[in-house]
Amino acid sequence: MFINHPPADYQGIPADDVCFVSSDQHVQLGYGYVIRFLQNELYPEQPELFFLQLDAQSSARSMLYGALYARACQLHSSLSPARLYTQLSPEQNELLRFFEKMGLKNDDSEDLYSFYPPFGSRGAPMGFEYWQSPLANLQDETALLERINRYRIQPVSRDYLTLWRQQEHFLALAYYRQGIPACECVVTGAGNTATLLSIYTLPQYRRQGMASRLIESAGNLLRSQGVSTMYTHIFKRNQPQAALIRHLKGQFIRTVNLLPGVNLP
Repeated sequence: MFINHPPADYQGIPADDVCFVSSDQHVQLGYGYVIRFLQNELYPEQPELFFLQLDAQSSARSMLYGALYARACQLHSSLSPARLYTQLSPEQNELLRFFEKMGLKNDDSEDLYSFYPPFGSRGAPMGFEYWQSPLANLQDETALLERINRYRIQPVSRDYLTLWRQQEHFLALAYYRQGIPACECVVTGAGNTATLLSIYTLPQYRRQGMASRLIESAGNLLRSQGVSTMYTHIFKRNQPQAALIRHLKGQFIRTVNLLPGVNLP
């Protein structure tokens, strides 16, 4: 079998980060790629992440994985702890077994939880102001997207924000200090349900209960609109998210995506 790179960038990915695998008869058996990005907020202990996509016949997977793993190691900066991971649906058992055989651990996932809109009416913490996040123009929308995407693996597009805003329970709330959001959440939904789409707190204001306090404020508004159940997605390895959902007494519903990975040397 042979491994080769495309002659030019492939779907916006640099050619050197894409590998095709072919048989000895030059029949293509599959392809894959790695994408490097930094996520200092969601996974501060391992901010350098490499997403691996692999789509190949079973006979070619090991060779293709080896080439992609080697490329990730080439790109990896020794100054930053790094993790190589992939994304699978919970039903992809055979592919999960392959990745586990290659050394990836099935120790992270994106999970769906439900919880009741929490009660609370404590207002903004001392020294902060409680505002609706401004969304009066394109500049405001861009600023909101930039803020919430710092805390996500898959960035939110403007189209998704437009869809969220069309729902009856859309909220973008924040605690501000000196004109800067210190803690911000985005919620949307319809009928008697709503989804907590994003919640973040700036590092210097963490461990002060701001996130749970802001969600309580959102819960007050949502209950007045007839919402009885809220949903959210959390990443299992993210300790603040796990702690928050425990505080909210969240109930696990299902695993949306498996995120097996391995630490890079």
